[in-house]
Amino acid sequence: MRVSRFFIDAPLSEGQHLILPPKLINYIVNVLRLKTGDTVVLFNGRQNNQSGEFTATLNEVSKRHAVAYIESFSEKNTEPLIKIHLFQGISRSERMDFTIQKAIELGANEITPVLTQRSNSGKFNAKLQEKKMQHWQGIANSACEQSGRTVLIKVNEPIQVQQMNQFDADIKLLLAPEAQSRLAEYSDLPPKNINLFIGPEGGLTHEEIDWACGNGYQKLKLGPRILRTETAGLAILSILQYLWGDLG
Repeated sequence: MRVSRFFIDAPLSEGQHLILPPKLINYIVNVLRLKTGDTVVLFNGRQNNQSGEFTATLNEVSKRHAVAYIESFSEKNTEPLIKIHLFQGISRSERMDFTIQKAIELGANEITPVLTQRSNSGKFNAKLQEKKMQHWQGIANSACEQSGRTVLIKVNEPIQVQQMNQFDADIKLLLAPEAQSRLAEYSDLPPKNINLFIGPEGGLTHEEIDWACGNGYQKLKLGPRILRTETAGLAILSILQYLWGDLG
């Protein structure tokens, strides 16, 4: 039987009685139907530079209150062998959500939304950005819970294309349908970290591609078919993890 796993944004330690947050209580009681005595797994993504998780028992469960007793800590490392930073051109709501969720499942170490010319970001004001960041990070937290990751993956604040040069990497890749290079040309060069730039719906403009290429990004073509923005990043993440990571 699968044990439910939850992210807790608080310090955790063995022997601790932890009062669970209201939002989590609702999920535990009304969705999962967990009861007193059930075992759960907790992680906070910041356990003194250790990768691991805690086993806990629910010893008080009601509609408005739940307490978990933390019994033990187990070291566990599910982080990939290579670090991939996904720079995702902001796409429409459900597509962006899907990309963040699946990218974390596939092993992305960091995700930065990028405000491109075709991102429909004209209404992306400070209030909306704060709301979006909370939403995206919530999706990231849930993806870490589901996929067994013990390090919390952060969704960074959105940046402009030109700000991407603040982030260095061994290899910087840009997916572009008109590119000539194929990923097979890099298969004998195992990197430690990769920057991956994916455009939004409608792709990147010529100016954005020229800027990226002028700042160390190499245009890459996956195949003869043009992929949607939510497909492209996940496809190349899978391939990169197969070539140099821990998939396969």
